[in-house]
Amino acid sequence: MMDRRAFLGTVALAALGAPRLAEARPAIVRVPRVGVLGEANPIPWMVRTPVVDIECRWSADARGEPLPALASQLVALDVDVIVALGAASARAARESTAKVPIVVVADASLGEDAVVARLASSVRNITSLTAPSEAGMAWQRLRLLRRLGVPLGRVGVVFDPDNRATSAAVERLSEHAGDDVVACPARNPEDVERVCLLRGHDRMDALLVLADTLFTVHARRIVELTAEAALPTAYGARRFVDAGGLMAVYGDTGEIIRRTATIVRRILADETPAAVSSPPLQPHVALNTATARRLGLEARL
Repeated sequence: MMDRRAFLGTVALAALGAPRLAEARPAIVRVPRVGVLGEANPIPWMVRTPVVDIECRWSADARGEPLPALASQLVALDVDVIVALGAASARAARESTAKVPIVVVADASLGEDAVVARLASSVRNITSLTAPSEAGMAWQRLRLLRRLGVPLGRVGVVFDPDNRATSAAVERLSEHAGDDVVACPARNPEDVERVCLLRGHDRMDALLVLADTLFTVHARRIVELTAEAALPTAYGARRFVDAGGLMAVYGDTGEIIRRTATIVRRILADETPAAVSSPPLQPHVALNTATARRLGLEARL
């Protein structure tokens, strides 16, 4: 799931594309309006620039309003395009309109791309960008830990409980991994230290540290804590591996922004969604082989 900086970047990129649109179609005076629909994202509901309006609706911020109701709100606002984050948002948008173009950002590792393909097979107002989400990358971190030889029973997932996006990622990961996932809320390195100290009590075999600036700025200290506990840990940013951490699986947020903005810009320039496509994006993987050997694990993926 994209963070605050990601979607503010999308606004800026959309703005870069808008002058060209205005030059090509000088008769249009209405500012294009883009709706964004998702489960959770910590940014303001509405963003305005001189060249584009972005209306955001997040189900975690809507006091219990379901995604279909939020999608209907966007349609009622007469948006020109809806960007739907994830399969659930795509279904809600599809149920709300057969006319407004829908750009779905879907995660193949969670099977969302197949859901979107089925939705798009019967209509022409849907296109998609396959890109990694935090929940999907957390699932891949689990798989890669197993490949390294970590005997996974229970895995602690460290996340910031004040970050709705990563909290939602923990819930989605639990749906796939079941009781093997132990939610470990943390707001600072001291909380992470308590998680490491309690590993025996909770019988945790490994840790996942979800992508969050709160943790990245303390990367070196968090790596030291997991090393002291001899706890195999997979992280959400490359900086942890550079600091001596075992492994990281992370996405290219900037590229997701650029691809999404390009698709939206082309649709605003009157290309049909079915004619607009973009190659799938894959997450990056980094492994610290020295740390793997020190933990007695395979030194390659």
